[in-house]
Amino acid sequence: MLALTRRIGEEVVLGDPNAPLGRIRVVDIHGDKVRLAFDFPREVEINRKELADEKRRESQAPPPPPEEGVEDENTDGDVQSGDKD
Repeated sequence: MLALTRRIGEEVVLGDPNAPLGRIRVVDIHGDKVRLAFDFPREVEINRKELADEKRRESQAPPPPPEEGVEDENTDGDVQSGDKD
């Protein structure tokens, strides 16, 4: 891990300096809180760690069971009811 010291207005450039992937700028510092600005192409997702962890958990979780009485298709293309006989 790389740890840097930056002041308000200073930036970190990610990737090739001639064609950077993006930039992170320190916008403000208040006590123990640092406000950052991210300048990346729109196709690059940027998430807070807690949100990224939540998204990862949701993507790894098995899908919820179908609701009672809701029809579902099986792999043969036959329609099944959620009710059991």
